Amino acid sequence: MEKLCLLGLVVGGALVLRCAGEGGTEPTTTTTTLMPGPSDRTPLPGLYTGTPPSDRVFDTPTTEEYAAALETLNIDNVKADIVKAMAESQEQWPADFGNYGPFFVRLAWHCSGSYRKTDGKGGCAGGRQRFEPEASWADNTNLDKARALLVPIKEKYGHALSWGDLFTLAGTTAMRQGGTPIKQWCAGRIDSPDGTLSLDLGPTPEQEKEAPCDNVNGKCFSGKTLGSTTVGLIYLNPEGPIDDNGNPQPDPALSAKEVRESFERMDHNDRDTVALIGGGHSFGKSHGACPNGAGYPPKVVYESMMPNQIPWPGLCGDGKGNNTYTAGFEGPWTTDPLSWDSEFFKLLLDRTWEKWMGPADKWQWRITKPANNKEKGLLRLTSDMALMFDDKYLAIVKEFAQNMTAFNVAFDEAWTKLTMKGGEWSTARRCDAGTFPEYILDHNGMKSSDVVV
Repeated sequence: MEKLCLLGLVVGGALVLRCAGEGGTEPTTTTTTLMPGPSDRTPLPGLYTGTPPSDRVFDTPTTEEYAAALETLNIDNVKADIVKAMAESQEQWPADFGNYGPFFVRLAWHCSGSYRKTDGKGGCAGGRQRFEPEASWADNTNLDKARALLVPIKEKYGHALSWGDLFTLAGTTAMRQGGTPIKQWCAGRIDSPDGTLSLDLGPTPEQEKEAPCDNVNGKCFSGKTLGSTTVGLIYLNPEGPIDDNGNPQPDPALSAKEVRESFERMDHNDRDTVALIGGGHSFGKSHGACPNGAGYPPKVVYESMMPNQIPWPGLCGDGKGNNTYTAGFEGPWTTDPLSWDSEFFKLLLDRTWEKWMGPADKWQWRITKPANNKEKGLLRLTSDMALMFDDKYLAIVKEFAQNMTAFNVAFDEAWTKLTMKGGEWSTARRCDAGTFPEYILDHNGMKSSDVVV
């Protein structure tokens, strides 16, 4: 089984990891001397703007300056620039299937999915994924490259386009280009100058005070606080719940309970949950063909002063393309990973799936008897399979597989909630269609009139 290690710290030029013991033995401390990354890897232009080594920025506008600048923003022009960027694959970080759309969907999802209704913290407003602690979360592996790809657009529009708006519009535009009927996107998320407002999300001393994590298995005693079961993951371990020995249990029935608890803390009901899982996994693929891992995250690379190195370089070959490592799972979810459809649900229902240990030694699921070559290599996570092992989720899966209109409506509502909850909004906020949904401003039981905008 895979050994689970908590995020390491740099001490005296060494990376120190606290790892679970095997077979119930005591946890171990592993110290690894930091070595410079490969010298033949050229950083993607914009990498250090999208993920600042200083861990803060000094030119964040005041709320008044941002409101004035936002009035001048031409949202349609930004969308056109995003569409253009999606189709321009860069040699330093090649696009899957020749299109960065799925990459931008993941960027928006993971930036937004940190929101938790328990205290109103998290969410993409603030654009704090650029800073620690979020920049080095395991679930955000290689999203520094997605942010880098969007830097030219941010620089073009300056203060009028916040990072939080750019991330969510990039994902929304990518989905719309793939055929997803998302009716509305709204501008006005106020950026943060650093990651201070994410400290309670962990892993930090602030988070440890409220939701300490077990050093043996990394699981957090979240109670009513964390939206995730494990610090560094957006919502839960996709391999399945972690047992007392630090090993994932690829049991969909057990995973279903964690799925519901996590999404409820993110302010999503069952219908939202099924729509978001199936909708998000209608696009793109996961990367895990490399068994050696992702390499060091931004925190380690920057603190160890490795100049001009790429965080998470991938420890196989050139670390790009088929050698990329993100979550450690390998394969696309559907046969057409650039298009919006209900195939995710249909294949869940119509095929028999089996668990297997993927190339990066992580549990994932595959079709036992693929109907054609396109179905070979398709992926499901244990958290995906969980939708088949819960009666309420299963009923919604069947509905969405048969009724595309119902799926469209549910996803539109859930995506809007996902990408807009949390953080501060400008008084100049506006949408590309319709009026701003004021209910979005309700955080943790507060009325919108109590929220600073």
